[in-house]
Amino acid sequence: MATGDELIALELSSSAFAKRERTEAFHQIYGREILKLDIEPLPDTTLQIDMSLRALPGMSVAVATTSPIFCDHTASMIDGDDPIFVLNLDGAATHRQNGHETLLRPGDALLTTNGLPGTATTHTTRRVINWRISRTLIAPLVRNFDDAVGRPLDKSNPALSFFLDYLGIVNERQTLASPGMRRAVVTHMLDLAALLLGATEDAAEAANRRGVAAARMRAIKAHIHAQADNPGFSLASVVAKQKISKSYVQKLFEIEGTSFTDFVQNHRLSLAYKMLTDPSFASHSISEIAHRSGFNDISYFNRTFRRAFGASPSDVRVRK
Repeated sequence: MATGDELIALELSSSAFAKRERTEAFHQIYGREILKLDIEPLPDTTLQIDMSLRALPGMSVAVATTSPIFCDHTASMIDGDDPIFVLNLDGAATHRQNGHETLLRPGDALLTTNGLPGTATTHTTRRVINWRISRTLIAPLVRNFDDAVGRPLDKSNPALSFFLDYLGIVNERQTLASPGMRRAVVTHMLDLAALLLGATEDAAEAANRRGVAAARMRAIKAHIHAQADNPGFSLASVVAKQKISKSYVQKLFEIEGTSFTDFVQNHRLSLAYKMLTDPSFASHSISEIAHRSGFNDISYFNRTFRRAFGASPSDVRVRK
């Protein structure tokens, strides 16, 4: 985890080592030193681990694809007491910790900790996300926190899908360029994790106001980016997709100092500008580009484009 406000990004792969020494080298350098695990391939398999690490203040995220392996976190490797959320994307694995044995299949999730011995046996090729967070940050937000260690998380809890969707933000360097935004992301992730584990009353109220709203907004914007080139796209389609009210969507945009309509229009204008300045679209007419950007009315498109960029679409194309 990052100790300051910085963003740390690392890529790790067992392929960096020669095959004959891969297991021992990866085990010593990454397993014991970084991951605090004894790592061994299962019989008749070759070790292959590819991992992407991202660290923010108080938290870290590891996204890994592994061959079948056995991981042992022994008492001698205990380093602190930070919890780790294990989010199983693909494959199967059995985790044993805190008196519990849990088989994880695709879509399952589990809470583990660095503070107790435990093992994990990956039975197949597996894709998994491990989210590590400071115990001092998360434990006060959750009722009966220690009871949750080693137990599977409720897949039906809406906070799990919010958590997974929002987690992708750790790969967006531009989004995380400022220390303030990095701290906000950690807060939002804490909010969602607390709801997933059983938040206290005060923590749940704060989480719905912050983390859930941020995750909702991220999902809404992703939907807009995917559908804004469709002239028939509207607020109603967002409401139907996200299963929330129009007033809630409008309120989220108001908090950001804009509106749903303005956000969609600005995104469509940006799409049009990119196409007008892209040589691969040189053979497309302006009206075709307008339609591809989600505008039905060419006159309206020309007016709003000039107002946004201080030049007509044809002027922008000629300049380029």
